[in-house]
Amino acid sequence: MTLAPDPVESVAPRDPALYGRRRLLGPGFWAVIAFGIVCVAIGAALARFGPTWFSGPKEPPASQPSAASAPPPAPAGSVPPLYGAPSVAAVPPPASEDVAQLEGRVAVLETGQQRALDAAGAALAAATLADAARTARPFAEELASLERVLPLSPDLRALARLARDGAPTRAGLAAEFETLTGRAAVAARDPGRNADFLARLRHALSSIVSIRQVGSTQGATPDAVLARAQKLLNEGDIEGALTALEGLPAPAQTVLAPWRAAAERRVEIDRHIAAIRAEALAGLVQVTRAQGEAAPPHAPSNAPPVSVTP
Repeated sequence: MTLAPDPVESVAPRDPALYGRRRLLGPGFWAVIAFGIVCVAIGAALARFGPTWFSGPKEPPASQPSAASAPPPAPAGSVPPLYGAPSVAAVPPPASEDVAQLEGRVAVLETGQQRALDAAGAALAAATLADAARTARPFAEELASLERVLPLSPDLRALARLARDGAPTRAGLAAEFETLTGRAAVAARDPGRNADFLARLRHALSSIVSIRQVGSTQGATPDAVLARAQKLLNEGDIEGALTALEGLPAPAQTVLAPWRAAAERRVEIDRHIAAIRAEALAGLVQVTRAQGEAAPPHAPSNAPPVSVTP
C-alpha cells in the first residue's frame, strides 16, 4: 500500500514586516513621472518660443513702406493719450517770416522802453534842478546831473555860468528892495549940482528924514513908481517890477543897480529852468505817445484754431 507524501510544511516568517502588503509605487516610479513632466514642459516651451529663438530676421514684404518713411518715434517723456481723453490738433511751428516780425516787434518795444526810461529820468532831473535853482544857493551839481541825461542845449549852456553863484530868491529880492526904496526915493529927488542953495538944502534934509507916499501907486512920481514896484515884488512878479522901475531918474537907478543885477539874474535863471523843464516834459510825452501808437491794442495770433474732439 502506497502512502501519500506529506504535504510541505509551511514555515511562518519570523519578521513581522513580511506580513505587510508589498508597495507597487516605489522611488523609481516617481522618478519616471518627474522625468515625463520635465519633458512635457520642455516640449511646450519649444513649441511656444522656438520660432522666435531659432528663426532668422524676417525680411519685410515689398508692399510695406520702408523704414525711412515710417513715422519718427515719440520723444522721450511723452505720455500717450488716455482712453477717452480729448485729442488736440498739433500746432505747426511758426514760419520764419512770423519769427522775424516778432523779433522786430520785441526790438521796437525794448527801444521804446529805453527811450521812455531816459525821458522820465530827464524829466526827474529837470524837476530836481528846478527845486535847487529856486533857492539862493549854487546848483552846479544838479545841473551836471541833468547834463548827463539831457542833450546839451542853449539853455543848459546859459545856466552853466549862472549855477556857480545862484541868485537870491524872489521873496529875498522883495525884502531887499523894501530896504532900498527910501534911499532910491531920496536919490530920485536930487536937484543936481546946478540947483540953488534951498533945493540942495531940502535934499540934504530929506536924506536924514525921508517922507514918501507908500500907498499911492498912481502917477509917474518916484514914490508912485517905487510903490508899484514893491507891490509887484510882493506878488512875485519880478519881471513886472523891473519894467516899472525903468521910469525912475538916473540917481535912483544907480542906487538900485546892484539889486537890479541880482533880480535880472533870478529872472534869467527861472526862464532857462522853465525852458528846460518844458523840453524834458515834451520829450517824455512824445516818447509815451509814440510807444502807445506803436503797440497794437491786441497782439495778433498766428496759430491756427485748436480743435478739441471728445
